[in-house]
Amino acid sequence: MLSRSFLLATLFMGLVAAGCGSSHNAKTSSTTTSSQVTTTTTSTTTTTTTAPPGVVPAVGLKSYVTSVPSPNLVANISYPILGGMASNQIESNINATIYKAVTGYVASFEKQLQNVSPTTTGAGGPAGNGAEQSQISGSFTKELVDSRYVSFKFLISTYAVAAASPTTESESLTFDLGSGDLLSLSSLFSTTNYLQTISTLSRTAINAKLGQSANQAFVNLGTQPNATNFASWNLTNTGFELTFSQGQVAPMASGVVTIEIPYSQLSAVAKSPGPLTKP
Repeated sequence: MLSRSFLLATLFMGLVAAGCGSSHNAKTSSTTTSSQVTTTTTSTTTTTTTAPPGVVPAVGLKSYVTSVPSPNLVANISYPILGGMASNQIESNINATIYKAVTGYVASFEKQLQNVSPTTTGAGGPAGNGAEQSQISGSFTKELVDSRYVSFKFLISTYAVAAASPTTESESLTFDLGSGDLLSLSSLFSTTNYLQTISTLSRTAINAKLGQSANQAFVNLGTQPNATNFASWNLTNTGFELTFSQGQVAPMASGVVTIEIPYSQLSAVAKSPGPLTKP
C-alpha cells in the first residue's frame, strides 16, 4: 500500500452498467472520470458463503488516483466494481479483492522507483512535457461476465523518470461468482503437467499470430513452462486467453501480445467440471 510519506487521495466514481445476460460478455474498454476524495483503510474477511446461481452482476467503473511526493509519482488506474449480486457478502469480498490488487500494482511500481534517483532528468514523461514525474496508469476490459465467472484484464502502463518510454504490462483477475474465490491458474487444471501443455500450445499460437516477425528466442524464453510466464490469463466465451507483457515474447516494439487457446485443446489437462470445460 502507498503510505511512506504522503498519500493524497483515492478517486472513486461508479458507472453502474445495468443489465444482464449476454450483453455483458463483450470486451469493453474502460474510461475514467474523477474527483478526489480522502481514502480510508478497511479489512475484509474471506467467507465460504455460496451465492445462488443464475445472477449476472452489473459491472461499474471506479478509479484509483493517488500522488506520492517521494518518489515523485502519480497513479490513475480504472478498475471494475460489481453490483446487483444475490449475495452482498460475496459481492463485497470480490470488490475488496479487486481494490487490493489495484493498490498492489501501484505499491509494486513505487517500490521499483526506489532505485531511481529523484534528481535524474529523463525525457520529460510520456507526453514529453518536461515533467520529472513517474507515472502509472491503467485500464481494464471485461473478457467474460456471466452468471458463473467474471474475468477482467488490466493493461498497466508505467513510466519511470529517465526511462526512454513507458512500458505496458498485463494483469488479470478472474472470480468464481458462486464462492467469490479469486481463481488461480493451477485451480483450472487436473494434472501437474499442464504448464508444459500451455507452453506448447502458446508457442504455436504466438508464432501463428506474429508470422514472419516472430523472434523464436523471445517466444521460447517467454513461454517456458513456469506459472510466472502465464500469470496473465482470462476466460472468454470461446477460449482460454493469455496475454504477454511488452517484451516478454517479442521485442518491446511489438507491444503486448494476446493469444487465445480453444477450450477443446485443453480438455486433456483441464479440471472437469471446471471453468475450462464449462466456460
